[in-house]
Amino acid sequence: MATMSFDIFFQRFAAGEHAAADAQAVASFLAPFIDRRDPHGATLRTNDGDAELYGLDDIGEGCMITHASGRAIWDVMYELARVGRFVVIPVGCGTCIPPTVDRSDLVVELPEPITVVGSGRELLAVVLGTASGTG
Repeated sequence: MATMSFDIFFQRFAAGEHAAADAQAVASFLAPFIDRRDPHGATLRTNDGDAELYGLDDIGEGCMITHASGRAIWDVMYELARVGRFVVIPVGCGTCIPPTVDRSDLVVELPEPITVVGSGRELLAVVLGTASGTG
């Protein structure tokens, strides 16, 4: 799979407002995938690719992933969303939420459609524009 340069934002909301995620849980989840850190972010590495991560220093406030390559990185992104209860906002696409996110917590300004995703494969389908429906 080729590298995709989409900017994919991860934000948490509660009661219609921005909220912090459990930074320790998110950082613990990401730790095995961090290959290299630099002053601006980190490289996440999987068995078949990698991606750039920005926002690691304040991960509870959300982050951005870009330049994703390979298939496994999408599973990492899905689990990141699930663990952090993050809403996934790929630029130019609809919004994705894992089952751990309650729709009633979302802000109204999120890009439509809102799709509940249950895997990295489903998240990738939304980004590629091949999702079969909304949740």
